[in-house]
Amino acid sequence: MTITRRTLLTAGAALPFASALHAQTWPGDQTIKVMVPFPPGGSTDIIGRMVAEHLQKQLSATVIVENLPGATGTIGVAAVARAKPDGYTLLMGSVGTMVTNHFAYEKLPFTIDSIAPVINLAETPNVLMVRPDLPVKTPGELIAYMKANPGKLQYGSSGIASSAHVACELLKLRAGVDAVHVPYKGGTPMLNDLMAGTIDFSIDQISSALKLMQAGRIRALAVASRTRSTQLPGVPTLAETIPDFVSSPWFCVGAPAGTPRPVIMRVNTALNSMLADKAVLAKLEGFGILPVGGTPEDLAALMKREAAQMRELSTRVNLRNS
Repeated sequence: MTITRRTLLTAGAALPFASALHAQTWPGDQTIKVMVPFPPGGSTDIIGRMVAEHLQKQLSATVIVENLPGATGTIGVAAVARAKPDGYTLLMGSVGTMVTNHFAYEKLPFTIDSIAPVINLAETPNVLMVRPDLPVKTPGELIAYMKANPGKLQYGSSGIASSAHVACELLKLRAGVDAVHVPYKGGTPMLNDLMAGTIDFSIDQISSALKLMQAGRIRALAVASRTRSTQLPGVPTLAETIPDFVSSPWFCVGAPAGTPRPVIMRVNTALNSMLADKAVLAKLEGFGILPVGGTPEDLAALMKREAAQMRELSTRVNLRNS
């Protein structure tokens, strides 16, 4: 058969109609899989199961969660990137899997464009916290103390390229200060050493340390979210000291690149409605998670901003996860 330019143009013109037709029949009686690239029990898994439950109701379809952990989420993301872009495979992603890992690993089997943005679902506010006997009470005092003692303070994180590592390096960059990074194998040992005074400060999720802060075993100086936290109402935002400073881990839904736009919008609409459900909001609040929502373009813009920030940061500090 001879393929002419007219044949190609005709085939190309038919693609939007094929996508629209697929969206009308999707999901049909096929199962939708929500891939969670982490083990059960964590924040990504908790939100992923809420997503699956709500999509099942909204779409009258069978929706399952599959946990495929490993390599800081990259194994699960790679599986989604390889999947057929037909709407039957979705990714429960995060800032780490969607952006940070591209700067933490030298080579990945996918690119930042391999996953199409669907919706930014939620965020978990970070908090700047210090050991209880550090002689500072505000972010400004901490910055002044670090400037008076360059390179003498130590901050902890749950590992190289973790949320805490990135947030603390951003603080150093934006405030013009220096401190030594002490990476731990997880958040719990890091918090234990912060309480004991082995390290001086960290920036990590409020939900991880809320009870310790309420008990006075760790002192909260500021939240790194856009607005003050209802969980720590008397604590200011870091942006009140460092303009526009926001560093909050976020959770999103993505799909294999090339997934038809009408399918992406049906998922987006269904999940925006989930974030308007009072029962869902109460459950999220119980885990210290804030709803976000919005369009695929909102998530794409967020990813672009985060990538630019990570690109700048990676030229100044080693974020490689060996």
